[in-house]
Amino acid sequence: MFGASVVLTLILLSWSCLLASSSTNGYTIVSDKVVYSRWRSIISRKVITPKGQQIDYDVVDQKGSGASIVFAWNSKTKTATIVKEYNPGCDKILYGLAAGVVETDKHGSDFDLAARHELEEECHLSGGTWYRLLKEDKSIAMDKYVMTKIVAYLVVDANEVSKPRPLDDEEEIEIIEGVTVEEILEIIRRGEMNCIGGFASLLAFEK
Repeated sequence: MFGASVVLTLILLSWSCLLASSSTNGYTIVSDKVVYSRWRSIISRKVITPKGQQIDYDVVDQKGSGASIVFAWNSKTKTATIVKEYNPGCDKILYGLAAGVVETDKHGSDFDLAARHELEEECHLSGGTWYRLLKEDKSIAMDKYVMTKIVAYLVVDANEVSKPRPLDDEEEIEIIEGVTVEEILEIIRRGEMNCIGGFASLLAFEK
């Protein structure tokens, strides 16, 4: 009969074929191995390309089901409420929008609920009229090498909250009210807003 190594090889080949048959984009994930884990994780992801080449990628994941981001607009003043905070990745204080992770213990997998919580925590706003800026039930990848998916929202005429939900311990956020579309566009052009904030702002302008 077959030796153990031959049997193992056949099993692995069969498994790879099964994965390949279930792949919708021609790329097959062979394995994911967590090499670092805290709030965010680094995953070594081995992938077989459509040409049969195996590539080992470093992929970033984080706790939770994804992330939500909110553009807050006042229809009376024709201005937005944005935030300004320290971005540790680039070591800069940048403008941005209310945003945060969809945390399993707080939100389950509800992007809408996470968006409302983040708006209250970071902009001290609640209520208003809400619009999802992506197609229904769609989300968008944050980056080429990041597993986190984001849903962007527009809220119009939210109300100020006198006793908002508290920020996370590591957050220090400055709320900037009364910002015009022209000012936000200039902030983006100057590289003073993080990329995902600029992305959501441009979607909101289109809406």
